[in-house]
Amino acid sequence: MINIADVEDGLAPQTLEQLRAVPIIPGRPLLAVDVDEVLVVFVDHLSRWMETIGFEMRLVTYQLEGSMFPKGSGDPLPFEDCIGLIRRFFAEQTLEQRAIPGGARALERLSTHAQIVILTNVPRPATDLRRQNLDALGIPYPMVVNQGGKGRALAWLQHAAQAPMGFIDDSVTQIESAAKWLPQATRVHFAWADFIDRIFPNCPDATSRARDWEVAEAALRRQMDLGETTP
Repeated sequence: MINIADVEDGLAPQTLEQLRAVPIIPGRPLLAVDVDEVLVVFVDHLSRWMETIGFEMRLVTYQLEGSMFPKGSGDPLPFEDCIGLIRRFFAEQTLEQRAIPGGARALERLSTHAQIVILTNVPRPATDLRRQNLDALGIPYPMVVNQGGKGRALAWLQHAAQAPMGFIDDSVTQIESAAKWLPQATRVHFAWADFIDRIFPNCPDATSRARDWEVAEAALRRQMDLGETTP
């Protein structure tokens, strides 16, 4: 049983405010969807952009620290410098992020059976830019900017909807957070990006794993009992 007071106490005030503004329909299934590496390309775009400003990405684990280097250097950037680059990327490049194939169309089909909420950890200063980019890509659903683990936000959404809940994310950590706070939810680990597939070939806390939106949509429909895919 979810204690909604405990859930709300652990949420950032801005996140809670945005959650409360989402027009949730009680009793209708709800699907929460990540953005970077699920709906839009992130790491490949980030890597190409970094090259243009004198840095490079050497991604061995899905962590910033130890993965970003000045070009030609063997010394990784300090964590704060990595954070600075990420913030600069989102400030300068969010509107240029391109869609991952099939995502917008899959959500359009799924939206006939479920309400959809975009749940992203984009830096807050880039909130409006992210909204503009998603709208331009045909992804107009309500958006909530989260901080840290997404489990509490998912639990809040499920408490409001009182209906079957689904979640799709590329991050194993976020899938784990979802499993902790909402073990009954459908949790799809989305491994479209080659580096995700390489670094995380398995995700024990996911109820399904997908490398493209066709497989992801089928898993969400099956596990959330949303019916068959329509053309």
